[in-house]
Amino acid sequence: MRRFVPSLLRAAQRKKISPLSSTLTKSLRAFSSLNDPTMLDPDYEYERLRTNVTTPEDAVNNILYNTPAVKRGPVQRRTICALVNNHPGVLVQVTGVLAARGFNINSLVVATTEVPDLSRMTITLNVKKGSNVSQAIKQLEGLVEVWAVLDYSETAVVERELLLIKMAHHPPGDDGSEDEVDQKMKRHAHRAAIKSLAEVFKAEVVDVGSQDLTIQLCGKSSRIDNFVKLMKPFGIVESSRSGAMAVPRSRISFEVESEDLKIEEDGVDVTMLPPG
Repeated sequence: MRRFVPSLLRAAQRKKISPLSSTLTKSLRAFSSLNDPTMLDPDYEYERLRTNVTTPEDAVNNILYNTPAVKRGPVQRRTICALVNNHPGVLVQVTGVLAARGFNINSLVVATTEVPDLSRMTITLNVKKGSNVSQAIKQLEGLVEVWAVLDYSETAVVERELLLIKMAHHPPGDDGSEDEVDQKMKRHAHRAAIKSLAEVFKAEVVDVGSQDLTIQLCGKSSRIDNFVKLMKPFGIVESSRSGAMAVPRSRISFEVESEDLKIEEDGVDVTMLPPG
């Protein structure tokens, strides 16, 4: 369907098929623009923002324009976990192997586990399509200080990252030229907007000063990315991220159901079954 829409539009423009209605043409352009941004109709920008539509054509237009395109970029995100000895110089050896193969480390988190002599590294990489990450994993496993290396890229995991972001009390561009009452009202509204957005993301204010406040957020890396983008217009003073940590999701056992099924299967009389 995505391949057929552009050809249908070109054929309609050459009048080789019956003329399409303006609304249907705009819908087709919206659908084709999901993969081809050059097909976007600039005259339809205002219509795509309409709400409380009453006709099926307008409803379809809104749905098509608000459906995000599938991002198939040249860079993929890979998550690797390495279990290593808690010895000096191990971090340099691991990062040296990845750097030698040209991998860009997006984040790296390392800390000791419940065993004092064992450390756990969680590494996220931005790799290009076709990169041979498995060879790098084998090379890491060959290091003396490394016990095992796990690739969580295709595994269901629980991923969390911690963000500490400091926001200014005053909005960007506030030079203090207004009178004191207007400044206080504007800064109060600015702080209220920041706190409201933080509550939507279930973040919490952990420190407040005379000029800024610090917000803490724990969640997926993608969620933190979106939070930072939304906070940027309010004036970010500084931010700090811990990097992604991940553990595999727990398994759900169905042993009880399998035992019940086995009992039912054992109770079947084979002599009553048809031949074959």
